[in-house]
Amino acid sequence: MGNSIISDPSATLNIDFLITMLFLLMITSSIISISEGRFITAEKTEQLAEARSICEKVAHAIELTYCGGEGHEIRIEMPSSLKGSDYTVKVNQSGVLVMVNGKCGYSFSYLKKISSYNNNQSEVFMFPKNSYILRNVKFNNNSHKVVISED
Repeated sequence: MGNSIISDPSATLNIDFLITMLFLLMITSSIISISEGRFITAEKTEQLAEARSICEKVAHAIELTYCGGEGHEIRIEMPSSLKGSDYTVKVNQSGVLVMVNGKCGYSFSYLKKISSYNNNQSEVFMFPKNSYILRNVKFNNNSHKVVISED
C-alpha cells in the first residue's frame, strides 16, 4: 500500500509542530488573561486614588475655611465622575468619606461643627458635577461652624 504515517519523518515533524503550537497558544492565552486581570486591578486602584484625592481636597478646604475665621469662604467644584463611576461624599464633624462602587475612602478632620443651610444637620452629602461654598459662620456667641451649601 504505500508509506504509513508512522514511518514518514515529515509527518512526525508536523505533529511536533502542532503540539508545540498548541502549548504556545495555551501559554499566550493564560498570559493575556492574567494581564487583563492586572489591568482591571490597576484601573480600580487609580479610581480609589482619585477618591482619596477628593477626600483630601474637601477636608483641606474645610480646614482652611475653619482656620480662616468668621466670614471666610471657599468654593469647591466636584468632578463629574471617578473613572466613569458615580460617587458620593459625606462630610461630618470627624472627617470626609467618599463612597464609590461599594468602596470607601476616608480623610480625618479635627472636630468642628458642620452643617448645611437647608437644615441644621451634622452630616452633609456632596454630589458629582456640583459646586459648593464652604463658609465659616459664627453661632452660639463664641462658637463657629463650617456651613456647606450648593452653589
